[in-house]
Amino acid sequence: MKYKVSRDPIYSEIFISPLERVIIDTKPVQRLRFLSQLTGAAMVYPGASHTRFAHSLGVMHVSGMYSDHLFPGDISKKRILRLAGLLHDIGHGPFSHQFDDVVYPLAGIKGGHDEYRERILLELMPEHVKTEFDNLREDEKKDVLEDLENTVGSFEDMEDGLKKLFEEVVEVFKGEDEGTVEFNIIQGPLGADRIDFILRDSYSSGTRTFGTGAPDRIIRNSLIVEKDGKKLLCYRNKAMDDIYTALFGRFMMYKNVYFHKTSRAADLMIQEVLRLSFKPLSLSKRVSNLEEFVDLTDMTIFEEIKYLYRNGSDDEELKKAHETLQRLLKRDLWKVVMEMPFPIEGIDPALVGKSIAREALEKMKEKLIEVLKNGVSDENDLKDLKYILENFDDLFVVDTPYQLTLVHPDEFVQSRVLVFDGNEVMGFEEYVKRYPAYKLMTSNLIQIVRIYIKRDFRGVLKKYGVIPRERIRMVTRW
Repeated sequence: MKYKVSRDPIYSEIFISPLERVIIDTKPVQRLRFLSQLTGAAMVYPGASHTRFAHSLGVMHVSGMYSDHLFPGDISKKRILRLAGLLHDIGHGPFSHQFDDVVYPLAGIKGGHDEYRERILLELMPEHVKTEFDNLREDEKKDVLEDLENTVGSFEDMEDGLKKLFEEVVEVFKGEDEGTVEFNIIQGPLGADRIDFILRDSYSSGTRTFGTGAPDRIIRNSLIVEKDGKKLLCYRNKAMDDIYTALFGRFMMYKNVYFHKTSRAADLMIQEVLRLSFKPLSLSKRVSNLEEFVDLTDMTIFEEIKYLYRNGSDDEELKKAHETLQRLLKRDLWKVVMEMPFPIEGIDPALVGKSIAREALEKMKEKLIEVLKNGVSDENDLKDLKYILENFDDLFVVDTPYQLTLVHPDEFVQSRVLVFDGNEVMGFEEYVKRYPAYKLMTSNLIQIVRIYIKRDFRGVLKKYGVIPRERIRMVTRW
């Protein structure tokens, strides 16, 4: 059986089996080359232009490392886990999480890219793999068939074998609610997905000091235990400092790269482009058709908007989408007028964050009305302030991204990932209580609340004290 090799900046070499190769060569997987991994972050970190494809190969590789350690000699298990790693992001649309936040909800698809991953794997991939398989040389076909048989056992024909294969891959992701070993290997708190994106994103962003974890040591100290009649993933306590190092790196990546104020400005503008172009580009219809869905990439969205605009489209939403797109391409981004990070315990910080943002906007509007009522002598300032008030609701955008946390026990509790301390297996919460030093590094959720303005009126807003300087009261309304 012949293996191919992909050169990789993180792991040096990634070996690819015949079955993996024929799957990688399909259109749905190759499409990942044209989906950005970090989207808006490239506006701040120019090197962060890597793709979902490179990340997916990395996750496949790390999944194999886990399998070699936890299931030594089990070729079938290794292949399924590696393919789950390879295909975990296959349901992503253009601009990945921005597509999740805008297009999937508008199209009425509640499950987002997770739902589409399952659909693509079961409805689309068998046919695409069969097409690629038919184009292979006879010796290559023999290797693929041998690889497939080693993975799923005997099968009637290629279609039957591929059906079994992708059903097994889908089962890996269905283990999320139960916290199965297989799911946590791929997407658990210390799964292959997170290990790779910390290492790869920090490397590409030029923030390598945040990607200093030791994945080989973390994986080597993983084991499978049985508790309450279920097999669960567990980590030896001797690797706890390495685990905290990896989690700290993740925290710093979110703080400095993913949630950088300018990264988020670009992300929010992309969300607006997607929202405004949803109807003009018939995205609902195209997303519902899987073959059309896999034709959608970052660049197709941008190029179609530009094409329709240049060819005289009179759709007002498309015109606005084009205007926002042109600003994005020139890096003329929305600006932050207020940023309010705060910790909170016992309630979803996003709820409080939205309330804080509403209160801040109300104060700004009241102050703006007061300033205009008192009179403004400078004609240019007067013109700007009137414009801001007249377009207030459209000008300001509230952003409450995911909550930040260094280490939160719930992350491990919900995933049913355990800690092995000597001869005793325990939950992460119990371990932290036993060793208070780690509790010092266990933070509450921190919510970042930002208010952006679409046109840069920060100077005049500050000049007349429209932006509140005092601490905003945390008022919850629900």
